[in-house]
Amino acid sequence: MRDIELREPEGKQVQVGDHLIHYIDMGSGRPTVFLHGGGPGCSSWTDFGTVAGTFAETRRILLMDMLHYGRSSKEPFRAPRWSYHAEVIGRALDAIGIDEADFVCNSVGGSTAIALAAERPELVGRLIVTGSEPVPGAQPLTPELGRYGREAWGMYYSDGGPTKEKLYDIMAELEWCGGEDIPQWTFDLRWELSLMPDLLELGPDWTAGGGRGIPQDLSDHLPLVTAPTLFLWGDSDAFAVPEYALALSRQVHEGHLYVMAGGAHHMEEQRPEEFAAIATAFLDS
Repeated sequence: MRDIELREPEGKQVQVGDHLIHYIDMGSGRPTVFLHGGGPGCSSWTDFGTVAGTFAETRRILLMDMLHYGRSSKEPFRAPRWSYHAEVIGRALDAIGIDEADFVCNSVGGSTAIALAAERPELVGRLIVTGSEPVPGAQPLTPELGRYGREAWGMYYSDGGPTKEKLYDIMAELEWCGGEDIPQWTFDLRWELSLMPDLLELGPDWTAGGGRGIPQDLSDHLPLVTAPTLFLWGDSDAFAVPEYALALSRQVHEGHLYVMAGGAHHMEEQRPEEFAAIATAFLDS
């Protein structure tokens, strides 16, 4: 890992029903919401902190922790998963006073944003999605990585509970192309957030009865997405090969695809300069 540090800024909280949603508010200009991935300890700062300063030079950025993640609260729910997350994020933006924003999203954050763009299109200007699986049919990079990806969360919280070795393996094998480029601050914060007491109390069950929402297929939502959408994909994404992203891009009204050579599941962290340049070009176009 790289021995570098990046301080997490002080965040804010907004009440959405029974939930408290944590977010970091930086910069000024057009509102741009960042939504993170779903690995153990993920938050929008762990996933996008490396590029936050670049985007904040010209935009007001809101790095939001989805319900059940980061420093947001962890109340269970049993509604369709992505629609419920989208409702919470939408209501949080209403409370903050954001009428419309662009979105930059990784993995589960992208599925949430697709649901939001279909259900509340007035909120979503331009949308960037990386490594998300909103509909069935994603082909993993290899069968072995596919099995590991499906089992990683359960393995992390069972079989003796979380360990730093498990977290490193998940990040190195599934999210990055090896672990040598992982910043120490990212790993340390992921470790801290993966051990939040309310998260441990929620438990690792991702079935319909586990309190993390009912699994949801967004096939019917994709044709309703009118926001210009860039599927920014790594050709080494462990969870879904670029052909899956191409199929997604053909199902939205204005879909685009960019495949980053050597890009993994967390391109925004491992290839920050290239990621920011591509994302900014699309958002500003």
